[in-house]
Amino acid sequence: MAAPAQKEGATLRLWLRLLGWQVTTDRDGDFAVGVATHLQADGTTVRVGGCARSDGELALQLFEAAVWALDRNRHTSQQHLAAA
Repeated sequence: MAAPAQKEGATLRLWLRLLGWQVTTDRDGDFAVGVATHLQADGTTVRVGGCARSDGELALQLFEAAVWALDRNRHTSQQHLAAA
């Protein structure tokens, strides 16, 4: 049976992929490193990254960073529309 952190990490990576993110992870010594990229409707790319001691911790970092980045972009877009 998979450890809870591994299972949790797989679930979060799956959610990122379902939300349109491309996720790439690898190992660098004792650390899990990764990057998630998302192509926006306007053609720009949002990219977030992380580094952690476990795959589950890395998945959580990437997921939180992705949600934060999309929320920040949504607020920026709303401000541009309000200014126009």
